[in-house]
Amino acid sequence: MSHFVIGYMVLAFGWWAYSLWQQNDRLYQLEKKALEQRFDPLNRGVNLTQLYQTAEYKKIERNWHKGHRMIIAEGLFFTACLIFGLWVINRSANREVTLARQRRNFLLSITHELKSPIASLRLVLETLHKRELPREQIENLCKGGLKDANRLQQLVEDLLLAARLDDNWRPLLEPVDLPSIARDVAAGLLIRFPKANIQLSFPDNLPPVLADQSGLTAIVQNLLENAVKYSPEGTPVEISVTVEHGRMQLRVADSGQGIPDAEKKAVFEKFYRLGNEETRQSTGTGLGLYIVSQVVKAHGGAIQVTDNKPQGTVFVVEI
Repeated sequence: MSHFVIGYMVLAFGWWAYSLWQQNDRLYQLEKKALEQRFDPLNRGVNLTQLYQTAEYKKIERNWHKGHRMIIAEGLFFTACLIFGLWVINRSANREVTLARQRRNFLLSITHELKSPIASLRLVLETLHKRELPREQIENLCKGGLKDANRLQQLVEDLLLAARLDDNWRPLLEPVDLPSIARDVAAGLLIRFPKANIQLSFPDNLPPVLADQSGLTAIVQNLLENAVKYSPEGTPVEISVTVEHGRMQLRVADSGQGIPDAEKKAVFEKFYRLGNEETRQSTGTGLGLYIVSQVVKAHGGAIQVTDNKPQGTVFVVEI
């Protein structure tokens, strides 16, 4: 339907321009003939050379050229407006397609993220309810249940923080012990990923960082979790901190599959995830890096993503 409307507009404008052009030519010819009649009322013949030198003829010719220029100018303006309108429509359509795809990906990922730990918790509770188990097995089941409960809690916290970020969240700045946050996050990840190889590197006597504690925790949590999830088991995931010119630089490097150059900016979009949602093996909602980028932005900082050598990804946050 839109193509039909656009085609009709182009044809209508073409016919309008052609009609105006012909009308302008006819008006010129009529005014020229009227001028000739005034100079030769007895039809004895007109000296065209003298006629073309008169002020009346020059005015008629100027008006004729002016009419052509107006038609051309209006045609160019209409063409520019049409091209701009098509660009806006195309951009809006692409944006709607992108949003629809993001919503679809989010529904697929959130369904998986909720279904897996809920099913695991239900199995733990049913087992404890129906069977008499030794103390050791009960403890193992409870540890698994706590692990799934923590996973659900982290998911809910990410969803709530993402919603707060959409409402112009502002950080509550206070002195924060970044190494302590990193150690706590690493300890929690080692429960979920026992084979992870997280290496912490902090300078001695690192001063506290002036930041929002919950926001900084979300940055470390999401960057480290992504690095662990997308790295082969046992490969090192390094987190380090440096202070330069009064600003903190947090660096998280992994040896995973890396991020293609074409997607290095897209990974910070809401609900965006690499790969196909139906065939992806790793868990997640696509909120992690979006939360990181928005929290960093709220702190007035910057985040960069580069390739690690020889393989992997490096995220550098500066606050």
